[in-house]
Amino acid sequence: MTMWRLRLALAALVSTAPTNALRVLGYRLMGYQIEGQIGYGTVIAVEQARIGHCQIGTFNRFIGPMSVEIGAGTQMGNRNLFLCGQWTADPQHAPLNYARRLKIGQRALVTSGHHFDVAGALEIGDGSWVAGTGTQFWTHGAGVTDRDITVGKDCYIGSAVRFAPGSAIGDKVLVAMGAVVARKFDQNRVMLGGVPAKVIKTDHDWKEDV
Repeated sequence: MTMWRLRLALAALVSTAPTNALRVLGYRLMGYQIEGQIGYGTVIAVEQARIGHCQIGTFNRFIGPMSVEIGAGTQMGNRNLFLCGQWTADPQHAPLNYARRLKIGQRALVTSGHHFDVAGALEIGDGSWVAGTGTQFWTHGAGVTDRDITVGKDCYIGSAVRFAPGSAIGDKVLVAMGAVVARKFDQNRVMLGGVPAKVIKTDHDWKEDV
């Protein structure tokens, strides 16, 4: 715990460096593989990080005993929270096999003000958008064993969507504002909406409407 507090304090200090070059250098000295732009106030205090040539905005938080991988060309706004509780790495929880892994593909977009729980594995595919604000991804819960979340390639997720543990969507899927995705959807090129979410349109290409 003392080492973790030291890492967090060091990351907080690096995040306030006055230039991007100094922030990237500081995080590299902490052992992370980082390229691109890291915004002022963005704290990275994780077990492993591999961040390609992308743009990450200000005051984001990547905190906890997790691995982070972000592909080249991805863009991220401000004040997103990527959190993994220290309790997931406790020896007493080892039998529960928390994956503690975040993967965001290439050319993805994450806007601002979203919450990502990374107790399990959370994967967002190449070219997918987490748009608007206030969307939440949850990879743990009481009694939950199927906890990982997968978002396919070229998807669009509207504001205030909720992803429950164990949920998944296919490729080129649009999830309408306020939906609650509570199960796995294998279909591609569909629109999901509602509480709980269901397929409300098939053979749908959201990019045609952007």
